[in-house]
Amino acid sequence: MAAFAMFLPKRHFPRFLGGNRRVLAFYSSVFSVVSTGFLVMHPKANAFALMMLAFPAIGFLCKELNRVKCARVYRLGLRCVAVCFLAIFSWIIDRMFCETWLSIDFPYMHGVWHILIFIASYTALVLFAYFNVSEERPEQKPELRYWPRNDFELGIPYITIKHPCKKDNLAI
Repeated sequence: MAAFAMFLPKRHFPRFLGGNRRVLAFYSSVFSVVSTGFLVMHPKANAFALMMLAFPAIGFLCKELNRVKCARVYRLGLRCVAVCFLAIFSWIIDRMFCETWLSIDFPYMHGVWHILIFIASYTALVLFAYFNVSEERPEQKPELRYWPRNDFELGIPYITIKHPCKKDNLAI
């Protein structure tokens, strides 16, 4: 919920918020506390409720990918959606066939879920940070980069921004 409050593009805000991100953060916090209180009583329902947050996130990501002009960002978005669906698939397989996995001494499907959802979540945060800066502060010119080598798109993605008042130092 915190990521929705931080990075949801203002054009998707409900009208009653008036474009105010602090009000969205307040309502998101209240919703999170109340729903957590209810879901503590039913831990299995909590897992499904948390999983349901992935679907609006994927929907917003797809809407933003349709607007983006940078092919590099678009490719990262496609990989993010694919990893997210792969994570959801591994979670479902783990839930449905847990006894089967344990009977063949392979208790690792839940770990696969955690690794894949971490990669998808981190990538989604990077993408939404890019979308946020592109929309709300376009003068800062966000750029998607990869660590350790920028020309290798399977590295760790991050965003760089330029300060609007400083001139770029060109190496001569």
